[in-house]
Amino acid sequence: MLHRARPRAAVLRRARGDSGSVPIESLIRVTGPVIGAVAGFVLVVRLKASLDAFAARRPVPPLLPEVTVPWKTVGVAAGTLLLTVMTALLVLSCRIVSQARQDDQRRRAALEARHDRVLEDLGARLADDPACPFLDEPVLFEALQEAQDARTGTAQDRYRAAVRTLDTQWRATAAGTTAPTA
Repeated sequence: MLHRARPRAAVLRRARGDSGSVPIESLIRVTGPVIGAVAGFVLVVRLKASLDAFAARRPVPPLLPEVTVPWKTVGVAAGTLLLTVMTALLVLSCRIVSQARQDDQRRRAALEARHDRVLEDLGARLADDPACPFLDEPVLFEALQEAQDARTGTAQDRYRAAVRTLDTQWRATAAGTTAPTA
């Protein structure tokens, strides 16, 4: 059933709860009533102006009356709205970046704990029996060296693979079996 498998990126976005975009249905659901409310308001104001003109026996006012627009007030309101939206986007993006950084730090700490556990187990075994038979296992020491090199680097995927290999090699060596080489 590989043809029905979800793409990895879509699965990870769903697991984080981040769909990546806003569905069009929710935009329609929100903008439809807003446009309807604005259109209804304009119609009510126009109808009131027509009825007031009829009651006062004046001609009906034009569709777009000549009004002096207070551009300073409109500019301040638009600027305030824009600043509010930009601030909200900045705060949201900072939270997302902070959450991602914390997740990376937690994953890195878990990898380091796993690596340290293997090193402690190895040290305890060497302290108990300095003439251990697994000292002759070059694969284990190569895995130890690779994990230590990857730990000092920044590539977390490389470190994860090295710790996984080290853990597998250590378990196989400690159990007295030969581990598969990767």
